[in-house]
Amino acid sequence: MPLYSYKVKTQRGDVVDDVVQASSVKDAASTLTSEGYKILTIKKVDQDAGGLMSGSISISEKAAFCRFIATMLRAGLPLPEAIDIIKDETKNRKLKKVLTDVSFEVRKGKTISSVLSKYKRDFDTVFLTMVKAGEESGTMDKSFDYLSRQLTLSYELIQKVKGAMTYPVVIVCAMAAVFVVMLVFVLPQLAQVFYDLGVKLPTATKFVLDVGIFVGKYTTEVIIGAFAVALVIFLLFTVQKTRNAIFDFIMKLPAIKGLVIQIDIARFSRTLSTLLSSGVPIMVCLEVCSNIVQQPALKKEVKLFGAGVAQGKQLSEIITSGKKVFPSTVVQTIKAGEKSGSLEEVLAEMADFYEKEVDFTLKKLTSLLEPILMLVIGVAVGGMVVIMITPIYSLVGGMGNF
Repeated sequence: MPLYSYKVKTQRGDVVDDVVQASSVKDAASTLTSEGYKILTIKKVDQDAGGLMSGSISISEKAAFCRFIATMLRAGLPLPEAIDIIKDETKNRKLKKVLTDVSFEVRKGKTISSVLSKYKRDFDTVFLTMVKAGEESGTMDKSFDYLSRQLTLSYELIQKVKGAMTYPVVIVCAMAAVFVVMLVFVLPQLAQVFYDLGVKLPTATKFVLDVGIFVGKYTTEVIIGAFAVALVIFLLFTVQKTRNAIFDFIMKLPAIKGLVIQIDIARFSRTLSTLLSSGVPIMVCLEVCSNIVQQPALKKEVKLFGAGVAQGKQLSEIITSGKKVFPSTVVQTIKAGEKSGSLEEVLAEMADFYEKEVDFTLKKLTSLLEPILMLVIGVAVGGMVVIMITPIYSLVGGMGNF
């Protein structure tokens, strides 16, 4: 049933804000009136959990939510009261809707993990598993504290990747924009001039100008065709087999392969460390970890780790006996952590190391991309100049004969 937020005046004259669950506005009003309240305002709460227009909750906002709620729980505040305080302070409309629902359901006796599981688009398996573990062990403050730290580190890693890719993306977009302007506006005009003057054109120039004339004549059709091709490519990316095939091709590139492996190891180590620290059983931890790695081969292999652990084997032993999806240093580090009984701490340190390695690799790739992009731009501009200047020289030479 939908929720309705209301503002009422009690028999003592106090004004109260809260939410009530009812089948309609009438039923909600009837319930409040029967309890002796004088209704001031009442309206339906929009609970669209997954709609495209409902917005989203960023990683940084989730990290802040976890940090605040952990602090409040440690201070001794009841969970519903802590959620209400954060709900009133947040600016994100989607998070406010979620917290309104959570506040109401928790007061009815439901667990916060069961309510958040309705919003899987914003709260992934790792988040829900850790919250559930905190509820079962009575350490909600620690679970939210771990989540806050993990989300903050994930956010920093994503920002590093985005920051490293900004420069190449801007350059490529600028090149594409110049190419489109030349193709749609410049080339059709030049082509008409050259053809009217009857200049003898080289094959390459003639081809480029013919393309320009075609685009100028059928601009609308070309734009529709370009959008259609982009849509087909987008739809292909939504198919799992296509994504895997593209991923396998990209993984054959040495520099990219090394970077993806480092990111996966960092995410695997960080997630496993955080879940184990929260008291989640290792088999559940490994099942969750299999969903957060990117490489299909690694994802498939990690899914098998739980079965080995169920048979009483050590994690390092299972990794060693299976396919070599992890570097030997990772296996030895996990083995050392198991022997010393400090697997969570060792995994956290390994995650720190590989996150630094990702940062270093990204900087190295960016510094390598810059001269390559400059070279590509130089070749493209030089080629265009040669193609367009050659007929102009022919035209000037022909005029000199008069």
